[in-house]
Amino acid sequence: MIELVHVIETLGSGGAERLLHTNLRHLDPNRFRSSVVTIRAHAEHWRAPIESLGVPVETLGVRARRELPGAVVRLRRFLSRRGASLVHTHLWEANVVGRLAGRLAGVPVVSSIHNPDYEPAVWRAGHQGHPAKRYAFLAVDRATARLANERMIAVSESVRSSAHAHLRFPLERIDVVYNPIDLDELRRAPKQDRTAFRNELGLPRDAIVLLNVARLSPQKGLNDAIDALPTILKSRPNSHLVSVGALDHRGWVETLQRQCTALGIAERVHFLGPRRDVADVMRACDVFLFPSQFEGLGLALIEAMALGCVCVATDIGPISEFVRDGVDGFLVPPGDAAALAHAVAQALDDDAKRAAISHAAADSAARRFDPELGAERLQAVYERVLATRRARER
Repeated sequence: MIELVHVIETLGSGGAERLLHTNLRHLDPNRFRSSVVTIRAHAEHWRAPIESLGVPVETLGVRARRELPGAVVRLRRFLSRRGASLVHTHLWEANVVGRLAGRLAGVPVVSSIHNPDYEPAVWRAGHQGHPAKRYAFLAVDRATARLANERMIAVSESVRSSAHAHLRFPLERIDVVYNPIDLDELRRAPKQDRTAFRNELGLPRDAIVLLNVARLSPQKGLNDAIDALPTILKSRPNSHLVSVGALDHRGWVETLQRQCTALGIAERVHFLGPRRDVADVMRACDVFLFPSQFEGLGLALIEAMALGCVCVATDIGPISEFVRDGVDGFLVPPGDAAALAHAVAQALDDDAKRAAISHAAADSAARRFDPELGAERLQAVYERVLATRRARER
């Protein structure tokens, strides 16, 4: 039995955490036994669902980055107690702590790279804060990757290229494994229909719901959707913009609320926070909006496509790898509110085209992001790493 230890920053409501749950559901239990370790304990949206799979969850209890060295020591001890065969890490803190602990414990490490964190567009958006801090993050990431990673897993070809360029990690040791989606969960019977969702929000039955599912941060571009809404309202006065996602970035939430007030559309924009019934909300929407400035892949967009939503997304790196403009979705330039409004009008004006795009989106997402296929590819990476380690030790 291969003992896998998955290390992740938290079990909050984000895409990496959702991906971890999906992978744990589909890994072969006859070949792999998993446990999960979180760096921090403050966000546990996915803890109960993961534990319900029979996967134990431990936390290192880090409260500030200055405590990360101690977390390395505690994780090394955990790996030894667990008899870990392989460590799989997700996100910066977990990558750094997991790599160092794995190196000290003599356990091979695989790191998933979820975002193009060091691209100029990301830095221009203020990701990772002050420039000096960004370069420090990059230096630590690069050094620990080269010290301890046997392989990396990139969630898209765009992320693979970025990780190679900025982390200076060999391209031949970076595997692309597209994030799978939980098709079983998406296909379950809905708990509420379109009318019930509109009633919950106090909207009329004929309200047009424009939905964005993403944590509220500058990266996700909800400000562009808000800027587009006044134009959309001119031709579709019954439109409402609904946001579902974590509200952790309070400063940005307040910025968006002020933007809505300044545009006179505060009553047309609804911030719902994180929810567990995201699939039902997606089914209830008329158009799904994904105006991100940058992404590693875009899991919420893929889930919306799988449900047959008509989607309008930004034409950026990984999204153009799986969305064909006018075929299974609409693509617009990032930061272009006018183009976004125009694409929404296109999505709403032609019922026959809507039906064709809906069918194509569902078919494309189900084929490309099947969780069984994703689990097979992930397991192949694990076994390659372990085979390489065994060969080296002979």
